[in-house]
Amino acid sequence: MSLITQLFNLLYPPRCPSCGAIVAHDGDWCPACLAAIWHPRRINKTPAVRHLSACYCLADYRGTMRHVLHDIKYNGKPGKCRACRTLLDCFPWPERFARIDVVVPVPLAPEKLQRRGFNQAEALFRDWASARWNWCDALQRLRPTKVQWQLRRDERTANVHDAFAVKETIDVDKKHILLVDDIFTTGATLEACAHALKQKGAASVTGLVIASGAP
Repeated sequence: MSLITQLFNLLYPPRCPSCGAIVAHDGDWCPACLAAIWHPRRINKTPAVRHLSACYCLADYRGTMRHVLHDIKYNGKPGKCRACRTLLDCFPWPERFARIDVVVPVPLAPEKLQRRGFNQAEALFRDWASARWNWCDALQRLRPTKVQWQLRRDERTANVHDAFAVKETIDVDKKHILLVDDIFTTGATLEACAHALKQKGAASVTGLVIASGAP
């Protein structure tokens, strides 16, 4: 650790993103807050999610985790991605990703990307993923879609149907893909992306998200 970093940490010690307690490193959680949000699991998919082989999440989408992701997306606080990187580094089943060839983020609509300035899926996952696999912005949005959380469950699949496609310059044939996003709600968005990738020959598409309210 450099002298400048040590001085900075002395003046502005790293704090838990939930309770504000002083922690050892930037992005660390205090033990109590980590225990409150940490819930890694393979999400139980509905029959409608057919092209996504499996999807894993790290935390429950409630309380502090909800606030952290909200701050990243809407309040201009991408520095909170470091708290999510800590969770990713603790993923308990790395062997389940042994066959992955490439990591693909769910793309953001161009108007949202321009307004926000970044894709939260890239901000959350790229540094972590690039240390292990190739990163590829393979997908594009073909048309605008409504905000998913504002829709009823039965409207979400129709909202993203045929909304994604693989870019013409990208070859995903026979690739095992890890598809990443911030949240899994019903799985409609991830399923639509997985469908587009499988149509272009992807061997498998596995999802990974930071948080979910699904069991």
